Amino acid sequence: MGQPQSKPSKPRFPQPGDHIYCERKGGLYDHHGIYVGDDMVIHLRGAAKKLGELPACHKCGDKRVENGEIAKVCIDCFLDGATLQIFDYGVPLLEFIARKRGTCCQRDSKPPHEVISTATDLLERNGFGPYDMLTNNCEHFAVYCKTGCAASYQIVRHIEGAIATGPAGMLAGATVAVACGVSKGVRKTSSSW
Repeated sequence: MGQPQSKPSKPRFPQPGDHIYCERKGGLYDHHGIYVGDDMVIHLRGAAKKLGELPACHKCGDKRVENGEIAKVCIDCFLDGATLQIFDYGVPLLEFIARKRGTCCQRDSKPPHEVISTATDLLERNGFGPYDMLTNNCEHFAVYCKTGCAASYQIVRHIEGAIATGPAGMLAGATVAVACGVSKGVRKTSSSW
């Protein structure tokens, strides 16, 4: 049985406080951020992304802010040519099970003004900690801004895929699961496994 296919949210332009995402590397992973309005997105970037200056962008202009691994950029820079998708919250269990991990969550979202306030506060104080692909990635950041509890469902998707590939995959999946469990902070959770 393969990974469920994503049922994309209905096409619409994001509203301030929305958790948005887009595919990277041909669907290998998704990049997540919080749309804060005025065509701007706050997101957590990996260490490799912060090594160099972001290329000049006429749309970002003086609205661009970088503070450590968290950045506020225009939606075009965030998407980098990919298709915008909106992460859904409060989905029923059966829909959550049927959809691709990393596209939705059963938890309810905080009101938009609280989501934006959380993302802005984390940007201003660079307060989300160092990027880690397994335990502190862009999806953890966005889900935390929306719910107050960090989770990365796409990491779960990759663990499920590893387990489905047999003994070697199970060993790799178990190793990742243990690494996630051991290194989680108090406010972070992998998801509802």
